[in-house]
Amino acid sequence: MGKEQERTDLQSFKWNNKMKTDFYKYCILKYKHSPFLDESVNIGLLIFYSNTGKFSFNYSKNLSRIKYIYDNVPERTIKEYLKQIEKRIKNFSLNDDVFHKLEIDDLSSFVSKYLLPADGSVLQFSNYKNDFQLDFKNDFIEDILQKKHLIDDLKSQNNQSKEPELLHKFYKNLKGLDFKTINRDKKKFYIDYTVKNETGNEFKFDYGWQNGTLNLVKPISFDLKESKSIAEKAYKNLGQFIDLENEAKKSNLRYDLIIGRPQSKSLFKEYDHALSLLEKIKHAKIIEEKEIDLYSLKAIKAITG
Repeated sequence: MGKEQERTDLQSFKWNNKMKTDFYKYCILKYKHSPFLDESVNIGLLIFYSNTGKFSFNYSKNLSRIKYIYDNVPERTIKEYLKQIEKRIKNFSLNDDVFHKLEIDDLSSFVSKYLLPADGSVLQFSNYKNDFQLDFKNDFIEDILQKKHLIDDLKSQNNQSKEPELLHKFYKNLKGLDFKTINRDKKKFYIDYTVKNETGNEFKFDYGWQNGTLNLVKPISFDLKESKSIAEKAYKNLGQFIDLENEAKKSNLRYDLIIGRPQSKSLFKEYDHALSLLEKIKHAKIIEEKEIDLYSLKAIKAITG
């Protein structure tokens, strides 16, 4: 056997050995809305690569998926958790401490100790999985795992909720007002107003304004891609506001529903059906997207009058 062949065999041995020893570990960050429900939504992905000793952490930045599924999501708390997790991971990626690397052998214990304690909060990391890296690059592995576990959160969603746009169209007409002066003698405008039903469940409304009744603003966008999604969302909101009818009667509330229309003409029939369902809600007013400016003007006159 010649020296050239020996060199080739040695390189092949090193490469094959590297393929067998390089590995990655990952776990999924899940949002659990209720400890009583056996369901969760994936919102983050943590990966550790043995070939670099570094972490990768990707997560939903706007939490649109869980806000679409659940009401009363503690958005600010979750985002603060995510920022802290991301900050700690960056610190560990800059730290070559051998003791930390040894602890990563048990990724679940490492996560619980340094990133997110298993304390029964709404955010929980799953048990970790590991696999050999073979000849795949880190970016390729990350892309595959994202598509498998987080694609609905990290890509532009087909059924992405557009409620923030509806709220912005309303509030941009009011944001020049001096709310401190307006509310000095009598409360006429509210931000983050909470209604609690008979069972103690809380429902948050971004804005509220007084005009004989306290009008609580709720955006509902039906600019979705499938008729089934429009129907499901309409029934979900119908049930929610039927549940809040007693609170409206007791506290003199009105639920102002700002409705977003689908762009696809093929969904207009389902949209009209959704409106007919929402019109069944007592103590509610329907404001379609094209009527937002006029609705804002009425709110301005009421709270500045």
